[in-house]
Amino acid sequence: MKKVILLLLLTSWIGFSQDYKLAEDFYFAYENLMEETLSHRLIKHSDIIPLIEQIKINKDFTVTKVGESVEKRDIFLIKWGEGKTKIFLWSQMHGDEPTATMALFDIFKLLSSKKDFKDVIQKLREELTIYFIPMLNPDGAERFQRRNVYDIDINRDALRLATPEAKILMDTFDSLKADFGFNLHDQSSYLTTGQTYKSAAISFLAPAFNFERTYNEVRENAAKVISIMTSILKKYMPGHIGKYSDEFEPRAFGDVFQSKGTSTILIESGGWKNDPERQYVRKMNFLAIVSAFYSIADNTYKEAATDVYKNYLKMNAICTIF
Repeated sequence: MKKVILLLLLTSWIGFSQDYKLAEDFYFAYENLMEETLSHRLIKHSDIIPLIEQIKINKDFTVTKVGESVEKRDIFLIKWGEGKTKIFLWSQMHGDEPTATMALFDIFKLLSSKKDFKDVIQKLREELTIYFIPMLNPDGAERFQRRNVYDIDINRDALRLATPEAKILMDTFDSLKADFGFNLHDQSSYLTTGQTYKSAAISFLAPAFNFERTYNEVRENAAKVISIMTSILKKYMPGHIGKYSDEFEPRAFGDVFQSKGTSTILIESGGWKNDPERQYVRKMNFLAIVSAFYSIADNTYKEAATDVYKNYLKMNAICTIF
């Protein structure tokens, strides 16, 4: 029995070591992988359309128009991969939260590469099918405002589905039945990690699926993936990783998706010193998400302890920082 436990621990250690080494490789290669045409936070729909047109040409991707915003701007679903495990990511449901949108286009550039990280990309392609909506609220992005043109917070519209953008997200989710979901947002630069003076540059959450905030296997898997991402990012932003409040919000998409059986992960991008355009935090998004992909593809996340998520991460607080 002891030999079996030792073998399992050794296998987990080897798997995690590979994850950390891969993350380090991505960290140092990032400047050659980032999408250089997106370099500021005032991203508009017109900025991403030429990039999506380029993606359409690549036979490894499938681009589908899944609907239109209130003001008739196209909303796209981008598919990549051939694996049985499905992952669904959506960004900028709040129009003034573009950091992850930039990171998604960095990921598209990585997945399009024919020379860098070939083995990694092949592994992801074989094990995963990944779906992206890279800008859910293009009308809000046009005005750099949180809400859509109807002045509705799309992330509080998961039950009523009063906005076309919310209906697109829900219909897409229901059609995919993804194993994992990534809900990508920005948060205030004034949030800190607990009662410290360190900015919460990245905050994670495995949303609750009921008012009791209990854990089932679906939520546990989300917490395990967050533990992997946190362990990796600690090296690059120690003390600057927080945990968002997990009070159950039945109108919010992340909570609803968790309750429907998709292991859902919230990533909130916050402030970093001397980084007004959040380019370093964008890099951390890229690093965290790609690392999560790989841990899901090779199943190392299954061996992760949830203690990192449940005990290490401090709840966000509002303090005076910088």
